[in-house]
Amino acid sequence: MFAIPESVIHEEMDGETMLVRLDSGNYYTMNMSGGQIWALIERGASKNQIVSSLSELYGIEKNQIEEPVDTFLKYLIVEELVVVQPSSGVDAPDLPTEVRKAAASFEPPQLHKYSDMQELLILDPIHEVSDAGWPHSKPQNDSNE
Repeated sequence: MFAIPESVIHEEMDGETMLVRLDSGNYYTMNMSGGQIWALIERGASKNQIVSSLSELYGIEKNQIEEPVDTFLKYLIVEELVVVQPSSGVDAPDLPTEVRKAAASFEPPQLHKYSDMQELLILDPIHEVSDAGWPHSKPQNDSNE
């Protein structure tokens, strides 16, 4: 089972999933199968549940999907986009309807990393907000106390 750290935000736009690591300023894009895996991760799926869901969705044997999924998940872990957690033992989550409709033929999941906007993303004032969100600034610590 995987969890998404608080430092990672994501958005799906026009069939492409985009991730941003707020603490590093790196951002990432995924192809369709990567986005499908991400949708399952969001729902608390384990690696085996991901492989089973994609195998069913694309109508191909699990052994054709296991290696590319494993490689993709390892990359997500190395890039600190997900963390491994103990399995909860829950049933495999279903892929959202919009993800199921988009499926054609299986292509190995890909993650593309970009670091060209690191400085802008790290300097963005959204990092300095309170729990109430933008535009509420974090309270300043008074060093005279």
